[in-house]
Order: sequence, then structure tokens, then C-alpha cells
Amino acid sequence: MRLADLHLHTLHSDSTRPAREVIDLAREHGLDIVAISDHDNTAAYFEIKPYADDRGVLLVPAIELSCGYEGTDVHLLAYAFDIFDERIDNRLRTFREARFRRGIQIVEKLRGLGCDVSAERVAQLAGGGALGRPHVARALVEAGHATSVSDAFDKFLGTGRPAYVEKARFSIPEAVQLIHESDGILSIAHPTLYRDHERIVPELLDFGIDAVEVFHPDVDEENRERYRNLARFRGKFVTGGSDDHGAAKEVETIGSIKVPESLIGPILERV
Repeated sequence: MRLADLHLHTLHSDSTRPAREVIDLAREHGLDIVAISDHDNTAAYFEIKPYADDRGVLLVPAIELSCGYEGTDVHLLAYAFDIFDERIDNRLRTFREARFRRGIQIVEKLRGLGCDVSAERVAQLAGGGALGRPHVARALVEAGHATSVSDAFDKFLGTGRPAYVEKARFSIPEAVQLIHESDGILSIAHPTLYRDHERIVPELLDFGIDAVEVFHPDVDEENRERYRNLARFRGKFVTGGSDDHGAAKEVETIGSIKVPESLIGPILERV
């Protein structure tokens, strides 16, 4: 039976890993099916698809979409959509542009707070991918204003902290329409990370979302069973992934989650 990790990141969003390294590590850890779900960005798929094929890894088209629901930042994982759909490409481009503008605003706030960080260095750390707060956090660590990425978020970048800037988000209905019209599938990422998740997750499924990510480092056994049962009751299915970000999260997670292919049939059918 083949094994999958459907939640991986690369340098094209907020990981420290090049796409080729992700494929190599997946192979080393016995993974046969991989989804590189960078934030609002599909560039890694086009970069690495031939290499993944050569290594015997089935690469699933994927994105992690930043959405808003009742004031909560919710992430949806989109899978197996038409990777060449211009509607998706155009919408993601506007999001990446908004992320870049937000990054510049955050840097300006930090400089006003006396932090010696530059927009140029943050852009370098983003490597041409979707610029986000983790890249700013790494610049803060480099400049000696924080001891770690998490410390940078605690001091400056987290919600309500001095350099926080609100970000653009998809609405849930917009995300569902965009991905379903491209014959894709949506799963609720890391469900336990949302405030009041026991209420929010069932409500999100009411919008037509197809699955819940129950296999994730931040989903404990009790909640894994809770959301497996919810998915079964609602006629949905389950997904899973390590949410690996390389050194950006200061935790090595790739290979920690291995989802049997038997659980993700609706995705594989579309691929």
C-alpha cells in the first residue's frame, strides 16, 4: 500500500526547504504520494513535477489557502484541481501581491520600532515565493532582535503585537467555489488550531468542504477520533500531512505522518 503526506511546504512559501529536497526526503521516509501545499502558490508543482516522476513520487496539485471565518484565520488545503486553470492562477497572483505589500508594511512598522531589518533582506529570504511573516521573523533573528522565529512572533509579529498587519483572506464560499469549479477537493487544515474549533469545523463543512485533516502533528488522538467520526457522519473523508516547514518551525516533521492511500481515494481519482 502506498503512503502519502499531503501537507508539505517549500521555499516557494514559508519553508526553508527547496522543492527537490522535499521530494528526496519524502522518498527517504517511504512516502509514495506527496502534496506540496505552499501558501497561495503552485510554483513548486511546476518546478518539481518531472523530478518527482523520476523519483517515483506521485505529486498531487495542491495549495494552502488563507481564509477568514467569523474573525478566525482558517486554512483550507486544496487538492487535485486543474493546475492550469487560469482563474486559480490569477486569483493567487493577486494574493501574492497583497502578501508582498503586507510584508513591506510590517517591515516599516518594525523599523519604526527601532528594528534594523530591510525589505530587501526579507524578499531574499522569501526566495521569490509568497512572502509571509515567517520570512520577516527570520530577518529579525538574523538582525539579533529575536532569539527564534517563535520569539519574533511573540514579540512583534503575532496578532495584536506591535508590528502586526492584517492580511488578505479568501472567504470560505469563494474558496469553495474557486476550487470546486476546477474539479478540486478541499480539506480543513489542522482543525484543532482554531479558536472554538468544535463549533467552527462542523460549520465549515456546511459550506461544502470535502474533508478534514485529522492526521497532523497538532491533532491529538481524542480530536483525531472526533473529526474522523464527524467526517464519516457527514459523508466526508479525511486527509493528513506533516505540515513540514524545514527549519522555519524548528521541528523536523517530514515522515512523521503517513496516510494510507485507501483513505484518500477521492483525491487519487482526480489525479
